[in-house]
Amino acid sequence: MEDKNLKQKEFWSGAGGDVWVNKQREMDIMLNPLGQRAIDKLALSPDKIILDIGCGCGATSLEIAKQIPQGKIIGLDISVPMLDQASKLASEMSLMNTEFQVKDVQVEELKSEYFDIAFSRFGVMFFEDPFEAFKNIHNSLKQDGQLSFVCWQNASLNPWQSLSMQVIKQFLDLPAPPPQSPGPFAFEDKEYIKEILEVSGFQEIVITDNQEDIVMFSGKSIREASEDYLTINPVVTEMLKNSGDELKEEILEALITKFSDFHKNEGLLFPSATWIVTAKK
Repeated sequence: MEDKNLKQKEFWSGAGGDVWVNKQREMDIMLNPLGQRAIDKLALSPDKIILDIGCGCGATSLEIAKQIPQGKIIGLDISVPMLDQASKLASEMSLMNTEFQVKDVQVEELKSEYFDIAFSRFGVMFFEDPFEAFKNIHNSLKQDGQLSFVCWQNASLNPWQSLSMQVIKQFLDLPAPPPQSPGPFAFEDKEYIKEILEVSGFQEIVITDNQEDIVMFSGKSIREASEDYLTINPVVTEMLKNSGDELKEEILEALITKFSDFHKNEGLLFPSATWIVTAKK
């Protein structure tokens, strides 16, 4: 297969992956509750064989592994540093029913009719060709196999992203990505999700609206939280790498002002909107 995801691989095995490894704790505090909504939809039993797509540093794989002691979970990602972190954590927790592989489910063949369940926490929105990717996922599932994933709704419903971009675009030239292009909000339109899954052969598709508050940078002051926010956006981090301290401080002060209404004792508390998606083969 042609490697259509080369840019994504280079990014996530470089600066993007390194940032997420360094900020793993903060990102898991933010994302674990949302990932749990998709885990709750799974028909887990001790001997299931499960695929975790875009598993990153392994939080969801490790959580699921505890619930399938006689089964196995295989976490796939295109980020070498994040998978190294996942393997390290699995070893520390003595979870021997985990396996982590550098693999792109869009362009690399998966074992046919092997998995009982395919799962993802925010890992399926980065494909250059999602139709090809989900056909591959569909083929990897056993008959009656289950799919469950969580993805972001529109950025305007997720102020942790939209408000910060309003600020950063005042200082940096950040062109808006084309609709449905690879990125966190590629699946904001549920009709687009439904189309992809139907074309890929999935049935019993259910897309549920999920809105809940999320915590970012728990226990941090407003300044510390704003500083950390700048570091978890790999694109912004790369653009600021060669910028002077004065520009960075201007952006930081503007973020502090914008985020001040959302700063609570536990860190930054934002509303969020996601889709919880389930389907069957």
